Amino acid sequence: MINPTKVDVQIKEFSKEQLIDISKDIHKQGVAVFYNQKLNETEYTSVMKKFGECETPNLFMNPKEHPEIFLVTGKKVDGKKIGMFGDTELGWHSNGNSRHLIDKILIALYCVKEDINTTLSVCNTQQPFYDMSKDEQEYYRSITIRLKFKNNTIYDLEEGDPELEFMSKNKGSIRKLVGQHPHTGLEYFYFPYHFITKAWEGKKQIDAEEMINKLKPKIFKSQYQYHHIFKEGDLLLMDQFTSLHRRTPVMDNNRLLWRVAADFNNVYR
Repeated sequence: MINPTKVDVQIKEFSKEQLIDISKDIHKQGVAVFYNQKLNETEYTSVMKKFGECETPNLFMNPKEHPEIFLVTGKKVDGKKIGMFGDTELGWHSNGNSRHLIDKILIALYCVKEDINTTLSVCNTQQPFYDMSKDEQEYYRSITIRLKFKNNTIYDLEEGDPELEFMSKNKGSIRKLVGQHPHTGLEYFYFPYHFITKAWEGKKQIDAEEMINKLKPKIFKSQYQYHHIFKEGDLLLMDQFTSLHRRTPVMDNNRLLWRVAADFNNVYR
């Protein structure tokens, strides 16, 4: 089962050596949790910059004063969304699933305002590969997948929604179903199946839906999953290659998470 690192000390006080250790745990487990953190926006972004470079796309959900932060909330002001991922259920995904280049593989979620009725689930996608037979491993190594964002899959967006506009701009990507982690060299399944539109075994196209349906029960076993209900001050860190995550619907639209996407280049420099 997933046994994520759980820490009740202030991450802003960590040394580089401690950040390296926690990064290794995140790669292995897919997730680490820090409780009772006391972070303002500046402290939070400073911590994440210790790991590496952070995304700053300057979209509607990025505060101008702290462009590294993505507001995750269903709250609206004057009828307009101020954050991403709204209040509906989110299917399994990871950061950048339809992008050609995925380098921001560390996602951090910091809870500012909680909703005790909403659960985040994280599934390790590395361990399922190593629990397979050698023949299965070899077969799945031969698979290439085509990924593209499709509305009404991980969640539903209405026409005119600013999220739909920027997510639809990604042209998609073609990549191997089994990847090799850049920092550990270990293999993992890259399986955000909502985004998979085509699949090939070698050069021969195969039925993508059939492949997905065969692989789902192999990956989404309970022993590979961790479930978290955010409390204010919780900080959850996830590796976007060795995990997928999903969310149940939000009951309180005042719920607010600060999301940051970073790489690990400063940790391993």
